[in-house]
Amino acid sequence: MPSLPLSVGLGHRESATSYTARLAARNGLPAAEFCVDFGVTFSNVIDGEPEALAVIADLGGVPASDLAAWSPIYVGNRRYSFRGHIFHSKTIRRPELRGCPHCLKQDAEGNGLPAEQSMAMQGHWLIPHVGVCLLHEHPLVPLFREAHPLHRYDSVQMLSPVIPAILEGQFDQVSSLSSNFEDWIDARLVNGPRPDVLSRHPLHAASNFCRLLGIALLRLEGMSLDHIAPASRHGLYETGFEVASMGDEAIRNALKRLEGLVETPQDGPKKIYPALYDRLAHDYADDPDYAAFRQLLRDHMAETWPLGPGDELLGEPVVERQLHSVSTAAKATGVDPRRLRKLLVAEGILRADAPARPDAWEVFDAQSVAPILACLEKLVPATTFRNLIGASRSQFDNLVADGVLSPTSNADDTNAVWSPREGEAFLETLLAGAVQLRQPQHGWEHIAKSAQRLKIGPGAIVRAIRDGDLRRVGNLEGRTGYAAVFVDHDEVSRLLGAEAPPGYSIETFAKTIGLRQPSMLRRLIQDGLTPATRMTNPRTGAQQDYLTREDADAFHARFHTLRTLSLAYGRSWQSLAADLTAGGIAPFRHEGREYGQLYLKEDVERLLGSPESAMR
Repeated sequence: MPSLPLSVGLGHRESATSYTARLAARNGLPAAEFCVDFGVTFSNVIDGEPEALAVIADLGGVPASDLAAWSPIYVGNRRYSFRGHIFHSKTIRRPELRGCPHCLKQDAEGNGLPAEQSMAMQGHWLIPHVGVCLLHEHPLVPLFREAHPLHRYDSVQMLSPVIPAILEGQFDQVSSLSSNFEDWIDARLVNGPRPDVLSRHPLHAASNFCRLLGIALLRLEGMSLDHIAPASRHGLYETGFEVASMGDEAIRNALKRLEGLVETPQDGPKKIYPALYDRLAHDYADDPDYAAFRQLLRDHMAETWPLGPGDELLGEPVVERQLHSVSTAAKATGVDPRRLRKLLVAEGILRADAPARPDAWEVFDAQSVAPILACLEKLVPATTFRNLIGASRSQFDNLVADGVLSPTSNADDTNAVWSPREGEAFLETLLAGAVQLRQPQHGWEHIAKSAQRLKIGPGAIVRAIRDGDLRRVGNLEGRTGYAAVFVDHDEVSRLLGAEAPPGYSIETFAKTIGLRQPSMLRRLIQDGLTPATRMTNPRTGAQQDYLTREDADAFHARFHTLRTLSLAYGRSWQSLAADLTAGGIAPFRHEGREYGQLYLKEDVERLLGSPESAMR
């Protein structure tokens, strides 16, 4: 295709959409109409489709490779490739476009064309992690906002109303010296991976990690994100980069410094690490680009936090205590922390010459110290025991009345005394594998409230949890002990209610096994790969599929989900998933159909062995 007689030159780092808009304007047309006239669509240009870019390049007389060089290229699954780096469409296709007003003014000077046909939108301005024009040391500023992509990327039409303000300097801001982070990200966009430690990670994930770490580090200055003006928050990238660029050990040291700001781990990792923990534990939990950062934080917490059943470690429930602190061991034995610390030093568990940490953070191996703690245990009165397990007086009395709790000694001539270790075991039984709850929504109720609604004793619910019949147990954030134990009332009703449904509904069973999409379980049943029983819903009278106890047993005999894997093998589901991938074990498929994160039990055990042998 011959070049057009009226053309424009390709600007510095200019995106294909910007060039198309300027070329179209040079020929008197909006970008979308111009593209249609030459057999392509502007949508295809926005997505960087090679055929569309080749047509535009021919029309403008520029190399197609140069046109594509600083343009996002759609690669499927709502992802774009830019300079060899992958970004989600929500990241790189935002409705607000930014730019450097000095660059735009420079484009408009001295080429004889109207300003709107001269101003080139540079491709790297689309990357939200880029905050400064290195050429002019000027912040990138919002230029315009438009929800519809066909209008948004016709930059000539969008810039035209604000060109006078740009030329008059109304968009100019105070100069911003480039930071090490800005230099680093620009170098990666221009030259690809660098020899530094952060360049081992995908660009988008590494940049986000720097920002999240920067937010966390604000706490060392006694500040939070709310204290930082929105226009100044881009500096948080540099704050995190200063630490992260020095490697894993520097990051760990920063995490330790943050932990030193709070008295107890019970304040929770989200208070200590703010958004950093929440994003890695939940928002990015399934994103492999963040796997190394998740593992770094997970390993650090596993080595420094006294986590036990009821706690979570990056979104996964803790099933067994690995570390005790002086505080948790004192609670488990009823021994005064000051006396306990001296005894632990005498036994060589703690070093006398090491700097003393607060009781809540002074940790040691829980398994090796178990025999010593058993010998140190001090029996306590009922009031102390009740406080140790976090129960109100009425809750405690109901548990005792139902035979769930009983004193260690109840002789006629003495007051009853209680074992703190038995209290800890009681809570661990209830909270092993519990999911973390931010708020008790969607049918979650405290054990006492659920029992009250069904007019049964709490002991029936406790025994159902212990027997494995009740699987949906939650640990409410901000509470501790028995006060934090919540259950799915619908599941309790199914098991123990007077008008209980005849089995698990598909939705409820999917929740119990950690299958995020109930539709995947429904598909499995419809394809005849696991049984279900058609029965009448006692509340609605409708016929529907239920999974009886026998149906559930049949499912568990054949399949594993990541949650049931974690509970069976006593390990994090992330590490198990990594082992399965490395061992070539893929999620189960049948005749090309997918069923979510579901694995054949025989495949898992062929690789990992049986759960019993794996945990020896």
